[in-house]
Amino acid sequence: MWLRYLTHLRLPFNLLLSPIYLWGVLLAGGVIGLDFWLAYLALHLFLYGGTTAFNSYFDRDEGPIGGLLIPPPVDAGLLRFSLVVQVLGLPLAFAVNASFAAAWVALFLIATAYSHPKTRLKANPWLALLAVGLGQGSIGFAAGWLVAQPALASLLTPTALLGMLSAACLVTGLYLVTQSYQTQEDRRRGDRTLPVLLGPRRALLLAVVIMALGGLLLAPIVLVHFGGVWLALLAGFFGLIAVGLLRWAKHFAEAEVTANYRTAMRLAALSAAGFSAFVLVQLVRL
Repeated sequence: MWLRYLTHLRLPFNLLLSPIYLWGVLLAGGVIGLDFWLAYLALHLFLYGGTTAFNSYFDRDEGPIGGLLIPPPVDAGLLRFSLVVQVLGLPLAFAVNASFAAAWVALFLIATAYSHPKTRLKANPWLALLAVGLGQGSIGFAAGWLVAQPALASLLTPTALLGMLSAACLVTGLYLVTQSYQTQEDRRRGDRTLPVLLGPRRALLLAVVIMALGGLLLAPIVLVHFGGVWLALLAGFFGLIAVGLLRWAKHFAEAEVTANYRTAMRLAALSAAGFSAFVLVQLVRL
């Protein structure tokens, strides 16, 4: 039973969100220290892990979901487990600082509204995009930023605002990619995601456009703070990811769920690994 519950935390999948947090820490001038790790665990282990288990309880997927090809069965204990995991992360969040804890609580509320039947933002394609882009994107970035600069007013600086917008675009694009193979499950539940509404191929093309916009927002920050060489390397890397997405969209077959799942996870993992490597190199150099 406990192994099934732990599996539903989908911790390897949540690592894909690490670059957003790291990007916030980096642009705020932070370093890798105790607060960095406390915040990372509060966010990626307890909050993201607990909210994915919470989502699994209400979705009750039988086909592939983010990070799990074959989800374990769901029972009532998973709901209690998911809430306990999230509660355990709250003291860690406050141990970092009050501003980070406020961002943590905001993410908790958005994630709850995204999944719970009484609000179920996931069932509306536009509210789902807003929740993911604002939550895991902008607020996820802000959480990293607030580890280094706890003053909430610091989020109004041009660098912070551009960082939040770029993060929102990148996470929204990633969300569309990871929703592309779930259309059959989403239709069965009545969730009108954008891949359901537009079709997976058009949704993947939209993902490329949104992520390209995120790249355009990110480019001046990289150029000013890290130089043209790093900008060229990032542009080339993400250009290859975009080519992979476009080729997948061209040959997409909705019935090939397992193959689509593996392609989505491979492209998402490559994107996250590449951007994380860039940010970590810069953090080590500080």
